[in-house]
Amino acid sequence: MTATSGRSRTAGMGAALFAVTVWAGWIPVTRLGVVTHLQPSDVAALRYGTAGLLLLPFLWMHRHQVPWRRPGLLAILAVGAGVPYFAAFGMGLRLANSGQAAVFGPGASSLFTVLIARAWLGEALGVNRWVGMLCTVAGFAVVVGHDWAGGGARLTGFGLILLASLAWSVFTVASRRLALPPLVTAAWVGVSNALIYMPFYMMGSGPARIAAAPLMAVGLQAGYQGVLTGTVAMAAFTFAVARLGASGAAGFTPLSPVLAGVIGWWLLGDPVDWATAGGLAAVAIGVVVSSGALQRLSARR
Repeated sequence: MTATSGRSRTAGMGAALFAVTVWAGWIPVTRLGVVTHLQPSDVAALRYGTAGLLLLPFLWMHRHQVPWRRPGLLAILAVGAGVPYFAAFGMGLRLANSGQAAVFGPGASSLFTVLIARAWLGEALGVNRWVGMLCTVAGFAVVVGHDWAGGGARLTGFGLILLASLAWSVFTVASRRLALPPLVTAAWVGVSNALIYMPFYMMGSGPARIAAAPLMAVGLQAGYQGVLTGTVAMAAFTFAVARLGASGAAGFTPLSPVLAGVIGWWLLGDPVDWATAGGLAAVAIGVVVSSGALQRLSARR
């Protein structure tokens, strides 16, 4: 590996770590919004409305970099990281707690992305990736089995989060295929969703709910969703995809579950039972194995 490629990979890893740290907080912050004063549709409006407004000037200035002749891939970006993705995840968070959502969100995204990247881009799957994916699936099984034994009240929530994770994985691989500058991708997702979604949202009862909600709650969602998650972290993650590859960047996402579970416990009082803890540990081990970190550590000795 040359010095330049080494620096490029290090920059990609740093961007991925920053993005997953923000997304670790995103799960409990979103759950806080959708189980208190707001609906998932309201939080989606705050996220994409804020991001779209902030990024519209940037997208206009860089419109020549948008591949307008590839509308299919652009639509995949807009849907995979847009309102459909967010609505499914938000509705899932009304049923599943933060720790459970952390297992099925980041963990499933990593799993799906590796498989889609293999099928679509031909990215290689080594033994370590297969072992990592098996660890992730084991984490799913522990959480689902425990919930099923207790009555299965949250299975619908798990399914919605898995659907959202699949959409995000398709977005991840499509962003790798287009290889757009990170902020152009973030701007396209934010602006396209704002232009399509906000007119319909404004005609409903959503604006009245936002007006009735506490200002601090609205400000938290707009700032965290629209600025940090919808703009800064989105750009950072797309940058990481460009430097590390789709499956390489997604390999960092399960690093956030444990932190998401801890923040959810601290912020919302979401319980972290033995099954949730086991699921979080399994997906965390899965990413360590899948990323090849153990092999690199052994090689240095």
